[in-house]
Amino acid sequence: MDTNRYPPLRFRLALVWILLAILFVAGISIALYLNFRAELYNSLRHRLENITTLAALQQDGDAFSKVEAEGDPYFNQIQAQNLKIRRSDPELRFVYTMRRDTEGIYFVVDGGLPSEEGYSPFGMRYFEPGPALEENFDRMSGTLLEPDFYTDEYGTFLSGYAPILNSRGQQVGVIGVDITANTILAQERAYLVQIATIDLIALLLIVIAGFLAANYLAKPIVHLRDAANRISQGEFSHRITEIPSARELAELAVDFNTMTANLSGLITDLELRVAERTEDLTRKSDQLRSASYIARQSAEVQDLHALINTVVNLVTDQFGYYHTGIYLINEAGAEVSLMAASSDGGKRMIEKGHAHKIGAQGIVGSVAAEKKSRVTLDGDAGAAAFNNPDLPQTRSAIALPLLARGRLLGVLDIQSNKPNDFTPQDMDVFQTLADQVAVAIEKAQLLDASQAAFSQLEALTTVRTRESWAQKLKEKERVVTYTPLGLRAEKISKIEPNALTVPIVLRGIQIGTISMARKGNAGWSKQDEDTIREVATQTGLAVDNIRLLEEATERARQEQTVGELAFRFSQALDMDSLLQTAARELGQLPGIEETTVFIGQPGEAEDQVGTGGRQKSARRNGS
Repeated sequence: MDTNRYPPLRFRLALVWILLAILFVAGISIALYLNFRAELYNSLRHRLENITTLAALQQDGDAFSKVEAEGDPYFNQIQAQNLKIRRSDPELRFVYTMRRDTEGIYFVVDGGLPSEEGYSPFGMRYFEPGPALEENFDRMSGTLLEPDFYTDEYGTFLSGYAPILNSRGQQVGVIGVDITANTILAQERAYLVQIATIDLIALLLIVIAGFLAANYLAKPIVHLRDAANRISQGEFSHRITEIPSARELAELAVDFNTMTANLSGLITDLELRVAERTEDLTRKSDQLRSASYIARQSAEVQDLHALINTVVNLVTDQFGYYHTGIYLINEAGAEVSLMAASSDGGKRMIEKGHAHKIGAQGIVGSVAAEKKSRVTLDGDAGAAAFNNPDLPQTRSAIALPLLARGRLLGVLDIQSNKPNDFTPQDMDVFQTLADQVAVAIEKAQLLDASQAAFSQLEALTTVRTRESWAQKLKEKERVVTYTPLGLRAEKISKIEPNALTVPIVLRGIQIGTISMARKGNAGWSKQDEDTIREVATQTGLAVDNIRLLEEATERARQEQTVGELAFRFSQALDMDSLLQTAARELGQLPGIEETTVFIGQPGEAEDQVGTGGRQKSARRNGS
C-alpha cells in the first residue's frame, strides 16, 4: 500500500489547529459584528420612536381636522410645525400626516416644501403603505415602528407612526416620520472592515502557530511509528527505549512493548483457532450438504407414511445418529405420536403407541408446546428423559418442531449415543432440515386430503348421475335398430344366436345396450369386441352430455319464462290487472288446463269470492 499519497501527521495536526482557530476567531468576529449591528439598529429604532412620539404630541388635532386643501391656514400652520420638526434632526428625511377614507390612506400635510424631491401634496394616495401602518391605522394606541428597513429611490429608511389626537382624545389622523439609515449602514460597513482586517492578521499568526504546535506534537508519535514499523517487519525482540514525556504516549510505548512480548503467543493461538474454525466450517458444510440431499429425496415422496420413514432413515444414514424419530400431532391437537423411527427401539415404541402430551415434561412435549428447538445433553436437568428402556444408549438429543406457516405438524427427534454431540451451530442446520421436512409433510397431507375430497366428489357425482338416469329411464325408453332395410325406432323382434351384446355403462349404472348380429355363423374377434366396448363407453358419455344439455336447456327455458312473467307483472298498475296477467300467463304453460290465482287468508281459497278474498281464474281456451 502506497502511504505517500496521504498527508503527513504534522500537516494534518497543523490543519486541524488552523481550522479550529479560524472557526473560533470567525465565531467571535461574527458574534461581535451581530452584536454591534443589533446595537446600531436598536439605537436607531429608539431614536425614531422618541422623535415620532414628540412629533405626535406637537400636532394640533383640532386644526388637523379642519384641513381641507393645500394652502389653507390650517394646512400652513401644520406644515410649518412639521417642517420645523424635520429640520431639528439632519437624519430625518420625511415628516408627513395622513388620513384614511373608504378608498384607502392619503397624505394631508407633508412636512416639506413642494420644490423638494419626494414631496407628497394634499390628497395624494399612499399606494404602498408598510404592513404595520396598513394593519394598525385606525386602532393605533401609541407609537408604532415598521419591523424592517425599506429601500426606494430616495435611500434606505426606517418608518415610525403615531396617532394624531384632537382635544377630545379622538384619533383624527396619523403622523409618519422616516429616518435615514445611511449613517448606521456606514458605521456597520466600517466595523465590518475593521473586523476583517483583524481576522486576516490573526489568520497569519494562527498558521505560524499551527505548524509549530503540530511539529511539537507529532515528533514523539513519529518515533512510535518507526518502532511499530520494525515490529511489523518481524522484529519481535525490539523494544521502545525512548519513552515520550506525554502520559498517553508513554502508555502507548509501554503497550507496544507488551504487545511485542505477547504477539508470538497470540499468533500461535490464532493458528489453533483458525484450525478449529476450519473444522467447524467443514462439519457444517457437510451437514448442509446432507440436509440438502435429504430435502431433495423427501420432496420426491408423496405418500405420507413412506415420506416420514424415508426421512428418519436418511437422517440416520447421512448424519450417523443412532436414532431418529418423527412425531405427528393428532387430530385433537393434544398430543404427538411417534409415527416413524429409524432404530429398532423406536420401532418397538411405535408398536406400543408411544406418544407425548403437548406441554408435558420431557423434551418432545415441551418442544411441541413452545414450538422452539431444544437440545438436551448428558448431565443436563432434562437428561432424565434418557431413561428410556427402548433407547438405552442415548447421551444427547435434539428435538425440533415441524412447523408449516406457523402451524405445528409434529416434532423431529434425533438422539445420539455420544455425550455433548449437538452444538448451537448444529441447531441451525437441523432447524433448516426440519422446516423442509415440514413442507414435505404438509404437501403429502394436502395431497391425501385432496384425494379424499376428489373421491367424495366423484362418489357424489356418481350418485346424482344414477338418480338422474333412473328418473330418465322411467320416463321413456329409446331404441334405434339398423337393418339392411334402414333405421327404425323399434326393438328387434328377436336376438340372433350369434349376436354380440355390450352394455352401455355410465358411472357404474347400465343405461342401455348395444346388440350386433352378423349373417351366418361368423364369430366375433377380440378386436371387434374391444372396438364395440369402446364405442359403448363413448356412447354413454355422449348420451350423458346430451342429458346434461337438455337439463341446462330446460333450466334456461324456465328462467326465461320466469323473467318474462316478472316483466309483465311489473307493467300491471293495480291488483286486479296483476292477478289477471298472472292467471293468463300461467295458463299458457304447456300441459296446463286451468289456473287460479287467489289472494286472501289461508283457507279462503275453497270459499266463494264474496268472503273477502280476490280470485282470478284462467282456462286454457279463455280467461
